[in-house]
Amino acid sequence: MSQNIENLYIFDGFSKEVVAFFLLMSQTQYRKNGETVIKENEKSNGCAYYINSGKARVLKWGKEIALLNAGAFFGELALITDDVRNATIEVTEETELQVFLKDDFLTLLQQSAHGTEMKEEIRRRIIENGSR
Repeated sequence: MSQNIENLYIFDGFSKEVVAFFLLMSQTQYRKNGETVIKENEKSNGCAYYINSGKARVLKWGKEIALLNAGAFFGELALITDDVRNATIEVTEETELQVFLKDDFLTLLQQSAHGTEMKEEIRRRIIENGSR
C-alpha cells in the first residue's frame, strides 16, 4: 500500500488507529489493461478505489477527461451514498487497487461520537474534490 493512503481527505477527523483498522479491512484487487473498474450511470457497488500502482483513465460520455496515476482516489461518493456512478474508470496498464467498502466505512462513522457530522463533512469534501 502507498504510504500516503492514510492521509486521504476522507480520513480527516479519525484517529490513526481507526484509519489503520479501516485499511486492514480493505481489499486489494489487480486489474489488467483495458478493464473497466466502474461504469458511468451504473448503480454503485458501494466501493471506492485507491490506485496503489498503475494508471487509469476517466471517461465521461465516452470521452477521456482525465488520467489517474498511483495515489489517485476515485469512486469515494459510494462510501456514503447509493448514487449512480458519474464516470467510467478504465485501467490503462496492469493496476493494483485498494478497495474500500461502504459498509466498513459506515461502521467507522457509527463508532464516532460525531459520525453524522463527519458524514456530511466528508460528503462536502468529496464534492469539492470532484468525485468520480
